Amino acid sequence: MRTFGKIVLWLLIIIAVLVIIAYLLPRQYKVERSITIGADKALVYDLTCNIKKWDLWTPWTKEVDSTALFELSGNDCEVGTIWKWNGEILGNGELIVTESVPGESFGYDLMFDEGKYQSKGRFKYDEVNDSVLITWTDEGDLGFNPMNRYMGLFMDKMMGPDFEKGLSKLKIVAEERHGWPPISETYMESQIILVIRDSAGPDTYGQVMGRGYGELMNFIKMKHLTPKGHPFAIYQSWDSVTQFSVFDLGIAVEFADGGKGRIRAEEIPAQKVVMADYFGPYDQTASVYNALDKYVAQSGLEIIGNPWEIYVTDPMTEPDTLKWNTQVLFPVK
Repeated sequence: MRTFGKIVLWLLIIIAVLVIIAYLLPRQYKVERSITIGADKALVYDLTCNIKKWDLWTPWTKEVDSTALFELSGNDCEVGTIWKWNGEILGNGELIVTESVPGESFGYDLMFDEGKYQSKGRFKYDEVNDSVLITWTDEGDLGFNPMNRYMGLFMDKMMGPDFEKGLSKLKIVAEERHGWPPISETYMESQIILVIRDSAGPDTYGQVMGRGYGELMNFIKMKHLTPKGHPFAIYQSWDSVTQFSVFDLGIAVEFADGGKGRIRAEEIPAQKVVMADYFGPYDQTASVYNALDKYVAQSGLEIIGNPWEIYVTDPMTEPDTLKWNTQVLFPVK
């Protein structure tokens, strides 16, 4: 019995010492990682403040936990936006955006296990020459629980590798997109259009399109119609080897009760599109199409229609091909 009593006493002493040591440990913890990204600050900010785009670079995705269910409410990059998740591996948690200063900082409150564990995360963006130094931090209060104080010693080792992995992927995504033209997701309103279907090859595009738009404008004048917006082409098919394509040349109008000959009137319903603004010669848009393809795939969207080209600049009035603005659109859902 004396031996047992001594064992109990020593255990109590050890526990008391461990508790005392625990309260000598820091109450707060901070995990911080940084990386330099060769991209525009606005682009890096958008990839981090827009929770919809976290799937492009964070280590916490469906690939890690196929059972995870995610729920997002709120607007892009807006204070008050809430992101929730629940999964067998990722557990349950909630992120609430608390700070959003474009190009400067982005902050959030983070909670796990129904609020049992809480911390504050933040991104800071600093320009370094032509690059951006982004710093990602997470810090929290460990409270008075002795076990939490000891856990604080390992927070950097537990969270740091995920931060490093996420920032490395963010660098890859941002630097690739830095070479893309500006891309946006928007909605086109429903519109009435007059179109002519035609086809052309690399030596006949200018002639065929010029003739088609001329026919459309003559019809609009004859019918006393009011055009809306810029001329466009909807590409029905494209042969990348021969560069031969079939397309609908079109102009939107306020009203049309029909067409004539090969001119037909159609109503295009409102649709969601991804759009890129391109400046340059018409025959050098391949990189724009490639960028849009990658954007759609990375964003989890689906192309549901043929691509459009809207010719914002009139080549008859602007001789400098580098100033020709073409908007390339993909209908998506």
